[in-house]
Amino acid sequence: MGRLLEGVLANMDLRSRLREHLAVMAWPQIAGEVIGSHTRAETVRDGVLIVATDTSAWAQELHMRRHDLLARVAEEVGAGLIREIHFRSGTIAPKRGRRAADPRPLDIELSPRQVQDLMQAAAHIEDPALRGRAERAFVAAARIGEWRRQTGWRRCARCGQWQRVGRRWCASCTHSSDRRKRR
Repeated sequence: MGRLLEGVLANMDLRSRLREHLAVMAWPQIAGEVIGSHTRAETVRDGVLIVATDTSAWAQELHMRRHDLLARVAEEVGAGLIREIHFRSGTIAPKRGRRAADPRPLDIELSPRQVQDLMQAAAHIEDPALRGRAERAFVAAARIGEWRRQTGWRRCARCGQWQRVGRRWCASCTHSSDRRKRR
């Protein structure tokens, strides 16, 4: 059966695709515990393994270590399949930020009064398709706002933008204030 499957894979040119998929699936073992906790292999395109990192610092560090990582990939899935590794920074969220008990925006239930107010805000739009999209957008924005309140986000005291940190002003307002002081 194994020889038959090998023959089918070879005839359909699926052997290399299977090995590419194995490279993506084996990334946590290839990278190791520390690197694996800050990265996620996404796909292989034309012999290039695309790996997402949680910060630009990790992307830069791993870019410098890519030759060692390529050697490990070759040991795991065979030489010649993966020619290069590209690291994308900031494309995965750090794991330490969200607790299991935190709700997601889709889990947030709005009160009937809130939903009624949102529907009234969109009622003046004449085109039914556009009105439906506006209603969905209003509900999504209200859920995200409520989610932010429940998960500790605050509004900037100066401009009103949402921010995660507990400062009084957001980074933009702090920066513009610092520029005015220097003038």
